[in-house]
Amino acid sequence: MASATITRRTPLAELPELLTIDEAAAWLRLGRNGAYELVRRGEIKSVRLGRLLRVPRAALEELAGGPQS
Repeated sequence: MASATITRRTPLAELPELLTIDEAAAWLRLGRNGAYELVRRGEIKSVRLGRLLRVPRAALEELAGGPQS
């Protein structure tokens, strides 16, 4: 599945409802391990779908301080 490159400049409203850890890390300007650490500490909410871990867009909105356009 091809996906667009996600950066911090990508408006939250344009992000998919569920992001991979790598996509969330790119938006947060973190490395993959840093994103996993935030999930582990409960600072970012996540959803487990079988073996897959996804970050809801709403979790990034919450971390950023509310809905962003």
